[in-house]
Amino acid sequence: MKTITFYSYKGGVGRTLSLANIAKRLAEFEKKVCLIDFDLESPGLHHKFKKNISNKGINHGIVDYINYFNCHNSIPKSLADYVTPITFKNKKFKDIDFIAAGNVYSNEYWKSLFSIDWVNMFYKKDSQGVALFVDLKERIKKELNPDYLLIDSRTGISEISGITMSLMADEIVLLAAKNEENIQGLKQIIKSLAQPENTLSGKLPKLNFVLCRIPYFERPEEKNIEQSAINEVDRDLKAFIKESELPIEFEKLFVIHSDPTLEIEEKLLMGYQYEKEEENKPFLQRKFSSKSPIATDYLELFEELTKGKLSNNEKLIFNNIKKAEFLIERSRNISDNNKKIELLLEAIKLNPKSDEAYALLANGYYSNSDYYNALDKINKAIELNQESNDYLCTKGFIIEQMGKVEDAESIFKEVIKRDKKNFNALTFLGGIYYDKKKYKKALEYYLKIVEFYPDYFGGYNNVGNVYRLQKNYEKAFDYIYKALGLNPQDFTSTGTLAEIYAQLGNNNEFYKNFELSLSFGMPKKTVIRNIETEDVYKPYLKGPKFLNLLKKYNIDIDIDTSRFL
Repeated sequence: MKTITFYSYKGGVGRTLSLANIAKRLAEFEKKVCLIDFDLESPGLHHKFKKNISNKGINHGIVDYINYFNCHNSIPKSLADYVTPITFKNKKFKDIDFIAAGNVYSNEYWKSLFSIDWVNMFYKKDSQGVALFVDLKERIKKELNPDYLLIDSRTGISEISGITMSLMADEIVLLAAKNEENIQGLKQIIKSLAQPENTLSGKLPKLNFVLCRIPYFERPEEKNIEQSAINEVDRDLKAFIKESELPIEFEKLFVIHSDPTLEIEEKLLMGYQYEKEEENKPFLQRKFSSKSPIATDYLELFEELTKGKLSNNEKLIFNNIKKAEFLIERSRNISDNNKKIELLLEAIKLNPKSDEAYALLANGYYSNSDYYNALDKINKAIELNQESNDYLCTKGFIIEQMGKVEDAESIFKEVIKRDKKNFNALTFLGGIYYDKKKYKKALEYYLKIVEFYPDYFGGYNNVGNVYRLQKNYEKAFDYIYKALGLNPQDFTSTGTLAEIYAQLGNNNEFYKNFELSLSFGMPKKTVIRNIETEDVYKPYLKGPKFLNLLKKYNIDIDIDTSRFL
């Protein structure tokens, strides 16, 4: 087990996000990872994996573990009670064991935290604090057996930062922004760590220096600004280590650039979707780097932290997975459906566990009306990723096209049980009942779409259209105008409005709105379908005005209109 502590003297430098990205990449390599959030006053690691922590949330964490020890003068019987699993829907990723700070949304967490007497734990005679945390590391090694233990340390100089670096770390990632406060604080920590008496083994952990929040300049003439800032800090730290005669090897200053998109929404940037392939080489011989400067930075740090720890076979397997995923990404941008299928089949050869490739392949076969192959492939995607509601919905679409409407209905209802707000399932259940002319039931699902997605204009149109068929014109107008308020040039809503006026016998408003619908781009197929299925068009097919209007917009009716007369 390799223990790596991530530390920064000040907050706001991206320390926790860096740790989370490294953890995700290790999990992608199918390495067993354990995380501990030791930033007890402002824990944030759980936010980085919020989509991967079950709805049950976090019950206990490291604060509860310490509190139990202080109350009972013994360690808890089971470490598992303090572990929250981080699980990935994508089965390529190994699950992560997460020892959170605790349930920070509970008043009990803060009471427990502020009741901890750190002075007595570490400085009174016969104190047991050091033994507690040395034992914790051994328990993690024995009971959880991770390949990597990653620790998010508290900022500043404190007992906790001392524990995470001096007592527990084999290696330390020291992160700092380029300002006087950060750099001076970093120097103070370096000097403290270099004192043999401040480490349990008397041996200094390996230190990795990371300069954060450096602006990235794309224009070559501005690159010197960026490099000058990096060189300045590099020289300063090396001079400090030399002048202080510290036994520290400092080969490289790692850099993590700033990324404006992360200021809006923090997200993990390690993964194939953030990487690019080398050009001008046979595909299977290509290596991969990053599309994003900050993702490239994480990759470089990852390579350093895993140096000598990944086998050649692991690297080969992982490279095949990445090549498969690049084929998947390439398939998304190809309009030729047969070529798309070819690329996805090649991706599956490289990575037979890619549920995403199977799902996209199902879509490819579906587009070719090859429903049996589509069903086979989506079933394989579901087998690999049973939690995906999207895959279940795709299966429902396929089965519906195969004429098995009742089976499709059951699948969409299963999705609703899992996720009552699932847009696709609600939409298609509404559509199924609409086609069956069970308008009351269709309305039930369409109204839910309006409730859950109030900015979706199509939902209001669907509700208004059902009220039109029920001859509840007041409500029909209300919902159609809500739809048009969100999208005034929606040809579907304008067409529905025309049909309402047709039912009311208002020919002027019918023609006005029907022509607006055509001018907004209503497709020929939609026009023909509406004429074939809606009785409101019968009176208009008797005279030339309607047909001339269609001709004006180059829509030739090739159906037998005589049956409407």
